[in-house]
Amino acid sequence: MLISVLRFNFGSPQGNPRTQGELIRAALELAQWGESRGITSISVDEHHVTGHGWSCNPIMAASMFLARTSRLIASVDCALGPLWNPVRLAEDIALVDNMSRGRLHTTIGLGYRTVEYDELGVDFSKRGKLMDALVERMLAYWATIGTWSRPHPPLYIGGGSRATARRAARFRLPLSLADYLPDVDALYRELCAEAGSTPFVLMPGPTNRGMIYLHEDPDRAWAELGDYILWEAVTYGGWSSDERSLMHLPGVQTLDEVKASGRYRFLTPEQLITEIREADNFGPIVLHPLVGGMPIDEAWKSVQLLTDTVLPALNG
Repeated sequence: MLISVLRFNFGSPQGNPRTQGELIRAALELAQWGESRGITSISVDEHHVTGHGWSCNPIMAASMFLARTSRLIASVDCALGPLWNPVRLAEDIALVDNMSRGRLHTTIGLGYRTVEYDELGVDFSKRGKLMDALVERMLAYWATIGTWSRPHPPLYIGGGSRATARRAARFRLPLSLADYLPDVDALYRELCAEAGSTPFVLMPGPTNRGMIYLHEDPDRAWAELGDYILWEAVTYGGWSSDERSLMHLPGVQTLDEVKASGRYRFLTPEQLITEIREADNFGPIVLHPLVGGMPIDEAWKSVQLLTDTVLPALNG
């Protein structure tokens, strides 16, 4: 089955609450409409004190999408585990798991922005120990209360280090890698074999497909809409000096740099169809339709090109 994902973070340059409200309403409508036309998933994440209206509670955000849909999978990519109370996070996930009948998939990660830890009063230097304690408490709590999904709601350990692989194997949980990291994948599988557990890995392929925006004229789209993408790329890239995920572009400053990176791409429907047909394993199609506060009508055009042209051609 072809996986198609709509990513939302609700961020925009000024972070105006009224703008965020419009973006949230548009995202919910896009997801609900898209589900009826073959879109399979939405993705939300968590960041704090951005000043830009960035999603700060991915469990709550996911629940809004799941309450308005019946088949869509909501993927949290990811929740910043050490910043949560473990019982509260377990309870919130269990509530959404029950309501949605198992359609919430949550990845938990450490995060990397010290300002988020400082603002929430959590010691950044202890984040590894806090994560271990969080996972242990969550699993024990779910075992006590029972949940819709068995033995517990879908939970993944996210990151990109060898410590991430060891943590996932130790708790017998799936591993969700932030990039193509075959060495970390191999370590995780080795540790699972030693423990007698079954490995499960989510890992991007060796070719970074980036975030896709469908448009009938990509050159015109870059000229007219590129600044929305540039804002997010500069903002997100400025949070870390390392490539923390597929979408991090540390130090990027110009639209030409963003275009050259391949992390954000305008394509025609025909170009995307050809790419997928020629690829051995294309992976999920990921659209970020409201990137940087993109005009809502442009977001709708991109999603409609996916549902009305691309998906029928590939699924047919």
